[in-house]
Amino acid sequence: MNSRERVLAAVGHRQPDRTPYSFAAMPELYERLKNDLLLDDAGMQRMLGGDLAGVGPSPGRQASQTAYADPTIEVTPEGYFRDIWGVDFRAVTNSVGTYIDLTRNPLRDYDTPESLEDYAYWPSPDLWDYSGLYRQCLEQSERAAIGHSRGFFEISWFLRGMDNFLSDLLSDPAMACGVMDRVLDYLMERMRRVLEAAGGYLPLFEINDDVGSQKGLLVGPDLWRRTIKPRLKEQVALCKRYGARVQYHSCGSVREILPDLIEIGIDILNPVQPLAAGMDPFALKREFGRDIAFHGGIDEQELLPRARAAQVRDHVRRYVEAVGRDGGLIAAPCHVLQPDTPTENVVALYEAIRS
Repeated sequence: MNSRERVLAAVGHRQPDRTPYSFAAMPELYERLKNDLLLDDAGMQRMLGGDLAGVGPSPGRQASQTAYADPTIEVTPEGYFRDIWGVDFRAVTNSVGTYIDLTRNPLRDYDTPESLEDYAYWPSPDLWDYSGLYRQCLEQSERAAIGHSRGFFEISWFLRGMDNFLSDLLSDPAMACGVMDRVLDYLMERMRRVLEAAGGYLPLFEINDDVGSQKGLLVGPDLWRRTIKPRLKEQVALCKRYGARVQYHSCGSVREILPDLIEIGIDILNPVQPLAAGMDPFALKREFGRDIAFHGGIDEQELLPRARAAQVRDHVRRYVEAVGRDGGLIAAPCHVLQPDTPTENVVALYEAIRS
């Protein structure tokens, strides 16, 4: 099997020749791995590249390569990185690495749905160049190409501020829905253009929208079903019209809505954060493994940064055997590998997956 066949077999709940996997690391760790393993980028790709290949449109105007999730279109006099939504971020370096923190919610002081019309930063899908997508997909024909879209929930609270936006959902749903629908209109058209430009060669598509915390959902499940679920269903249906299987990304605990995600057509759950409430992947496999595949599930909070390599290797082998039985698993850490993860643990992780 090549990587594309392997991933599609696993997502289709068929046993592949081996469990597929993915790799992603913070820049500081990636460079350290290259140095420790005496590899160049091509060698890293051969050793750790994995079975998935991200593809997407090219951004137009960029003021800086430093960004959170969407391109930075302006660097403010204060040194903040302003994205296409008008949301400001700053780069913060701590003892582990450099991270991007949100600093300003530009819609915080808007008070009516009508006032949203006056906002100057609503982006256009024309900001992106989609012309290279078909070529990207063809170049990745041996691997499983995956497209990507951000989610309307996260962008909406970035714009309004989490406190305001969660309050809106309860006490001013017209305002909350007004923001979400403006965001969703843009995302749907950008997704459509990506899927159209791929010409049927995009087998997977990720919708990325964190709705979970370590202990539970950020909004109650009933409120999620009234406000978030119908809009997410539109995104999923669009992907299915183009024949793409859908991966839904949310960090944290989403156990309460997993049956709903299955109902609306989600094929893969990512990243399966095992220390979050109700997210033990062994239990999720037993309960939901016939209906949804899992991507991730290997703990990056405690196991990978703190265990010994032998412990990592033993856990990962047991994990792949149990959760990957009869397909349904793309093995990976439950987050981008962080700079405090020892090199020997990264090597043990991927050796165990491939063994």
